[in-house]
Amino acid sequence: MAFPSLKFASAALLLLLLSPMPHSEFSLRSLTVFANVNLDGSVNVEERIEMELKGTIAKELYEATRSAYSDLATWKERTGLTEMRHHVTRVAAEVKDLRVTPQRIDYCNSLLGTCYATVVIDYIVPAGKDGSGLVNVDRYKPRTAKYSLIPAALSFEQTKTGDLVLPSGTLISIAVPQAAEKIYFSSPPQTVDASEGNFRYDQSANVRYYVGKDRLFTWKGDSLSRFSFTYELESPLESEVLDFFRSSQGRLVEFFFGPQGLAAILILAAAGVSIYQFNRLKL
Repeated sequence: MAFPSLKFASAALLLLLLSPMPHSEFSLRSLTVFANVNLDGSVNVEERIEMELKGTIAKELYEATRSAYSDLATWKERTGLTEMRHHVTRVAAEVKDLRVTPQRIDYCNSLLGTCYATVVIDYIVPAGKDGSGLVNVDRYKPRTAKYSLIPAALSFEQTKTGDLVLPSGTLISIAVPQAAEKIYFSSPPQTVDASEGNFRYDQSANVRYYVGKDRLFTWKGDSLSRFSFTYELESPLESEVLDFFRSSQGRLVEFFFGPQGLAAILILAAAGVSIYQFNRLKL
């Protein structure tokens, strides 16, 4: 009698996975997009999509999908959530090493018949080139680079005037190196103390820079007016010296292994032989 029960359970699970799911059984509770900016302008992104599961069917479908699928397309199809996606658009930036990690169900409310669960999406956005990417790096001085977030790379709704429109319950967090200076944001993060001591007005640039100690900034709300976020990093002098020697070494290797390298080697060899013969004649 055990075998028919096992076959029935397997058939029921297969039917659950293959059958369409009423999308209303899943609803978005919150979305957090966390971006950690690296020195080269690449960005590590982690997105946490927290959802509410209504009813036993939604709970069972979540568990069944979690055990069998880890691709974004399947999760978006089964939950019907428009925000079940990465929020950096491939039109403006490259997305690499994408992973989807559905978490265990957080907890359930038996009285309401609801459960809560989180799907984590993480990926890497490589350093951009020619205006692409999530962060633009402008090395406008020998040891100074300006980092600028590119809002167009974020796949949220944007108005014609450059306002970034966030869905309800959405947070954007950006972490920058501790050595960052001249930090500017058009819309102050909710996590920053707005007191005057944390800001300095630069009259020459006509910009109000943040000079506080925080290096993790979080925005939330319906609209971020003409969203802009920039900062600068100054490399230590020893880094510039090392970069110079690396560059010189690279150019030297490139020269000798290039089209003119063989001729240069023959000339140096001939010069060496001539000097050796000349010294022998003197002796």
